[in-house]
Amino acid sequence: MNDLLFGVSIEEIERITGESQKVIRKWKKGTKQIPEPVLRLLKLYITGDVSILLGDEWKGYRFSHSLIFVPEWRNGFAPHEIRAFFWRSQQVSSLQTEVRLLKAELDRRNQEIDALEIKADFYRRQVVLESRFGMILERSFS
Repeated sequence: MNDLLFGVSIEEIERITGESQKVIRKWKKGTKQIPEPVLRLLKLYITGDVSILLGDEWKGYRFSHSLIFVPEWRNGFAPHEIRAFFWRSQQVSSLQTEVRLLKAELDRRNQEIDALEIKADFYRRQVVLESRFGMILERSFS
């Protein structure tokens, strides 16, 4: 328990915990037991391990130099970057909706084009047949 306080100044512990220097000296000497919530807070500040306060599902997450580090990522995230994730997720959601609508519109227009191509092919065949019929009539009566 006292090993945790080793190397940390009384002033720093006072700043973190808000406890008086007299009590902190007793903690460091081992004459007074450190309360569990204070111990957890000190571990968070000293080691940066977030799971100490938030539970096992936060294992591997840590705070260091005003950044939060996630196990899957090499660099830490600043508060403004975490806020930006929220807006980015909103933007992604909006763009996914727009893509879904555009795909539906593209499918509808492709079906229209297919129908128009069928009609164009029909009329093309009709023109060929009518022109042949016209040529037959012209030859018959000429």
